Amino acid sequence: MRRRRLPLPAHLCQSDHIDNWSDGGSTDLDKLAPTCQFHNRDRYRHPERYRLYRAGKDRWAFAYLGPRPTRHN
Repeated sequence: MRRRRLPLPAHLCQSDHIDNWSDGGSTDLDKLAPTCQFHNRDRYRHPERYRLYRAGKDRWAFAYLGPRPTRHN
């Protein structure tokens, strides 16, 4: 798994819910991860492009895997 990280300062990030807020995800500090606005929305629309991983004790982050290649026969 490759992890792509944006060099974005934390004060410019949004708090992304580990479990989507619109699906009932709670807004608990231990259930949030920092993401930029683009990746916050993209992860909601395309969850298959992201993998959740533990970034430290009580810290989570998302790894952007990129779009899945499509097969052309």
